[in-house]
Amino acid sequence: MTRATGAVRGGTYRGVSAEERRAQRRQRLLDAALEIVGTQGWSAGTLRGICEQAKVGPRFFYESFADTDELLGALHDELLDTALGEALGAMAGAPVELRVRTEVAFQAMIRYLTDDPRRARVLFSEAYGSETLMRRRFAAMQTISATVLEASRELLGLPAQHERVLNAVSLLVSGGVTELVLGWLNGGLGLDRDELIAISVEFALTIGEAVESMTRRISPPAAP
Repeated sequence: MTRATGAVRGGTYRGVSAEERRAQRRQRLLDAALEIVGTQGWSAGTLRGICEQAKVGPRFFYESFADTDELLGALHDELLDTALGEALGAMAGAPVELRVRTEVAFQAMIRYLTDDPRRARVLFSEAYGSETLMRRRFAAMQTISATVLEASRELLGLPAQHERVLNAVSLLVSGGVTELVLGWLNGGLGLDRDELIAISVEFALTIGEAVESMTRRISPPAAP
């Protein structure tokens, strides 16, 4: 008996290896989770619904993820890595000047998040309904803050005694801009996107430039 055209040969089917098919199914599951959770909310992200959206059978779901929590965690990490990659890539190609690098970083990240609002919702707002995503959200804010801190340390050139305040300020900036973006996506600000980005940039620069004076007021030098 002859094999039918396209039969599996050594794990390859119609020219696609088993590994490539697994990767394709995994990506379809991630795309389905983004669509469902990013538009309908975390509670709608059931295994059955995601599999139906992805056109992937449940048994194939488990070759990539242990459960929906693991899938949502992987989606969250992928979105965060891409958002940070956009910001860092923009900064790497810009002159080493505080305002310029702040502008290009915020432009790249905010545009990535708002070009597809599902991304911001999965990363930040839907976390309140999921313990998994809430842990990821907290870790994401720490990661974004650390990225801001590293860039600020170099560009502001502040002495070591300002480090604690700069660390707190970095978290304040990342959290504040995140909430601003979510408020804008919900239509409650009356700003266009360029204004949203400009306000975020000015907020970050204003706070960054005040770190030195804040440090003096919060932790004044000891009297001689």
